[in-house]
Amino acid sequence: MRGYKTTRGAAGVIAARYENILRSQSEDYQDEMVIMSLIDHYSLCLDSDDDTILVAIERVLEDYMPPSHFRYWRLALKGKENFEEYS
Repeated sequence: MRGYKTTRGAAGVIAARYENILRSQSEDYQDEMVIMSLIDHYSLCLDSDDDTILVAIERVLEDYMPPSHFRYWRLALKGKENFEEYS
């Protein structure tokens, strides 16, 4: 009976770890959906005269994105803006 209890306990630990992994992936997927939606919305708002919405979106993206990804996105965006200014 001791082997059964040990096996059952180990199975419980594995199941709990697997559940945590799935929950983490689900949260990551939700974050990614928010990020992509905000980036799309930011692109749509670039033509507006109101910069407050752009600043607000940038602040939310800065909270959701890893710092290196946020910096890369800002650099890519600035490159695109500069390209449009000179074309």
